[in-house]
Amino acid sequence: MFKLSAPGIIAAVLILALLPAGTAAAQSIEDVEAMVTELANSDYLSPELCLRYKEYKEQREQVITYVVQKGDTLTAIAAAFGVSVASIAASNGIANPHLIYPGQELKFPAVTGLLYTVAPGDELEALAEKYQIDVETIWFANALDSSELQPGSTLILPGAKLPEPPPFASVVSRSPSLRSVPGLIWPLRGRITSGFGMRGRSFHGGIDIAGPTGRPIYAAAAGVVTDCGWRGSYGYMVEIRHNEQTATLYAHASEILVKKGERVQQGQLIARVGSTGNSTGPHLHFEVRVNGRPVNPRLVLP
Repeated sequence: MFKLSAPGIIAAVLILALLPAGTAAAQSIEDVEAMVTELANSDYLSPELCLRYKEYKEQREQVITYVVQKGDTLTAIAAAFGVSVASIAASNGIANPHLIYPGQELKFPAVTGLLYTVAPGDELEALAEKYQIDVETIWFANALDSSELQPGSTLILPGAKLPEPPPFASVVSRSPSLRSVPGLIWPLRGRITSGFGMRGRSFHGGIDIAGPTGRPIYAAAAGVVTDCGWRGSYGYMVEIRHNEQTATLYAHASEILVKKGERVQQGQLIARVGSTGNSTGPHLHFEVRVNGRPVNPRLVLP
């Protein structure tokens, strides 16, 4: 036995790094509570007790932090880390699992379950009941010292019962904002070089589709050309209104083949691929707008 200059767990933690590994962690909640009480109330701490506490705290499940890369999908990220899509979506408040963007930071447990932020009034037993897991599971996954939860702290809930995210088709059909969008076709077939969402510190309101200069661009749906010509960073562009709520925009064209006020049919040739305006190479920047706001074209294209 040896004497520390200050009592309690804080003093114990100061010497944890000096201790070698090798002692088993506590085996029950009662063991942990007794151990923590002894650490908190005594000036005299044995190396064995400190080591048990150190090993107990180190057993908690890991939290993974991942930054979304270009081309990532939630399904691929989940598969790479061996967790479920529902775990990542629920842990990050993602209502639509098909809407993630490069640069987005995701945090989720290293096991299938939920990363949960404690709210005022939360109780351990109530959380266990809500997510259909044992209190012991939460206790040991988080290496808790007490059943009293601190608001704002983060808990890992392994095996938490979570609703599965809806499939792609369901997301589209259930979204009221997208019901006004007519059936669209691809205005250009090619590789998507930039997706919808945050791009660095700026928001990218459409998708970029690569194609050689001069390749035809087609109207994604029937409608009326409401604007066409030069528009700043868009370069040469065409805007088509399809109904009261929905419009599409086609930017960076090398040539425009329609006039303002002209009615066009779905699949009609309206422009040709270019690299005009703020562009680093020939491609089509394609936007879908509902009530004046951009939505992800991938949600409404076939």
